[in-house]
Amino acid sequence: MISKADVVVIGSGGLGAATAYYLSKRGGLSVALVDKHEIGSQTSPRAAGMVSCARKSDLMIGLIKDACRKIEAFTEETGQPLDWVHSGSLKIARRPQDAEVIEEDFERGRRTGLDVELISPEEASGLNPFLQPAGVVAAMRIGDDRYFDPAQVAVGFATAAAANGATLLPKTDVRAVNIVGGTVIGLTTANGVIESPVVVDAAGAWTRQVAEASGIRVPLVPTRQQLIVTEPLDGARADLPMIRIMDAAVYARPCQGGFLWGVYEETPRFFDMQSLGAGFDVKDMPLDIGVLHAAADEVKDQLPFLQTAKVREFRGGIPTMTADGHHILGPAIGVTGFYFASGCNVAGLSISPTVGEALAAWIVDGNPPVDLSPMSVMRFKDQSWSEDQLERDAAWQYRHFYGAV
Repeated sequence: MISKADVVVIGSGGLGAATAYYLSKRGGLSVALVDKHEIGSQTSPRAAGMVSCARKSDLMIGLIKDACRKIEAFTEETGQPLDWVHSGSLKIARRPQDAEVIEEDFERGRRTGLDVELISPEEASGLNPFLQPAGVVAAMRIGDDRYFDPAQVAVGFATAAAANGATLLPKTDVRAVNIVGGTVIGLTTANGVIESPVVVDAAGAWTRQVAEASGIRVPLVPTRQQLIVTEPLDGARADLPMIRIMDAAVYARPCQGGFLWGVYEETPRFFDMQSLGAGFDVKDMPLDIGVLHAAADEVKDQLPFLQTAKVREFRGGIPTMTADGHHILGPAIGVTGFYFASGCNVAGLSISPTVGEALAAWIVDGNPPVDLSPMSVMRFKDQSWSEDQLERDAAWQYRHFYGAV
């Protein structure tokens, strides 16, 4: 246990570990990465590990493009392994209104320099024969997309941060961030007090608990995300493009000779982390495979193999959703030295290298390298929200992640 640090990052998932790593690269800073569980052990390793570049805004496209470069250079940069495949992806519309969204995605992608192409349903099936063209009205190929092993990212960043001199403190439960006169002075953990002028709340599903223990409200909702990894399938290759079916919110990518697939549910389950108890671990989250069975039935004409493929692994994580679908990054309102790195909106791990570097610059230099105001918690400064409204808006963002209307 340490008694002082220049910066303490709470939470060692992708966002927290990446922030700690980039802070540790700055030199001259003492950095601590604290987690109530083992390092990188909660939602991050249970993610899908898919990188989607055709996003809804120029800002997100720019951030994701930078994250792609960092993913490619991850091993050279950190010295840690990261298995990734530049497979590209197929975005599939089954309704005319979603075909219009694909047209908009295509124009935005082309304008921002993405490798995008509108193709026929038959051409899409030719690129990935596990996709059947029946019922498909439009398709877009996104050549920039890729996937990676989600279990390697957070642990890799944390290990590299430690190699740069950061202190890793697993099994260290944070009780409260200590604030005096509107300024952070440290934090109290189950193992003692750490003095620090800067604390980053990157606690994932526990973000609200950390903030609210210090009297800070933050509008995000811990949300269940479930996925299946199938047994190996004949013809499944690592380089087959990923598939995203817009209106059903179903995704699939190659994985270990089979496929990893999941769905963004219509009525997702939200969690009050406080009610789950101090000893709760994400691996013990209640799962419901019936949700996946229903999703497989909904896309049986396009992805018939989902109904028959044997299940190798059924897992889930607890990402955090916001009402507007944007991350929550940067300084807390009215508290000097308190920063957020949360609100991942089921896309935190893929963008974590870029977000971590930007937040490190924000903390050290006073400003991020690009304008991140759309993600700043300051956007909620003059807003009030009810829990019911927050959950309704977050559920809509979750289901419509692929832009279906």
